[in-house]
Amino acid sequence: MDSPPERAHADKAPGPSGRPWLAAGLLGLAVLLWGGYGRHWSWTGINGHTATLWDWLRLLLLPAAFAVMPVWMSRRTRLARRHKSIGVTVLGAFVFLVLVGYLAPWAWTGFSGNRLWDWLGLLLLPLVIALTPIFPELRAAWRRRHTLLGLAGLAVFGLVVLGGYLGKWTWTGFTGNTAWDWLHLLLLPLLIPIVVVPALMPLATAGVVYLKENDEEEAEEPPPAPAETGAEVEAGAAGTTTG
Repeated sequence: MDSPPERAHADKAPGPSGRPWLAAGLLGLAVLLWGGYGRHWSWTGINGHTATLWDWLRLLLLPAAFAVMPVWMSRRTRLARRHKSIGVTVLGAFVFLVLVGYLAPWAWTGFSGNRLWDWLGLLLLPLVIALTPIFPELRAAWRRRHTLLGLAGLAVFGLVVLGGYLGKWTWTGFTGNTAWDWLHLLLLPLLIPIVVVPALMPLATAGVVYLKENDEEEAEEPPPAPAETGAEVEAGAAGTTTG
């Protein structure tokens, strides 16, 4: 029979690591990119015309949003000031890249030719999904000034929509899009915060309460008594014999 320390060691034994698979996947992707962009392997379908930065954003933004969700859902995860600074820097660099991609224009970005409508289709759903876990916190912290800012934003967006349809602002890309197209664009991003999040809040609350109770039980559990060494056992036995 295994001794208690051996059993505890067996319980804490790490499971199979996914790092080798991740390394193999990254290596395969690197070879695919090298073959597509560098060697022009036609079977990859990857080249400067069919796989621009815009195409990569369309491919990766939605999976990245789902990958971020567990981070936001962890109540113990908070962004440090350093992480916020990095995020702001990355966002600023991306905005600069977008501006240069349109003004230069850099063909490899694939930004030229995409209008505001295309950017809404690219960013709206991933952004809503990534922010879904913190919607309850945002709702709890909502104040009157936030309502005023939201109404002002909606008013500006309404003016842009009117300019796109009535003023024929080509940069908006709204002309020609029907109500059916708007449903395709807005239905899911609007349903998530209005319907999905309120429906899942009881489950999320129950999970938070369960984790909190487990943490309290672990905190109240007394630490295990230290094991007696051989010298202490012999000393105890000698004392018993003398007595």
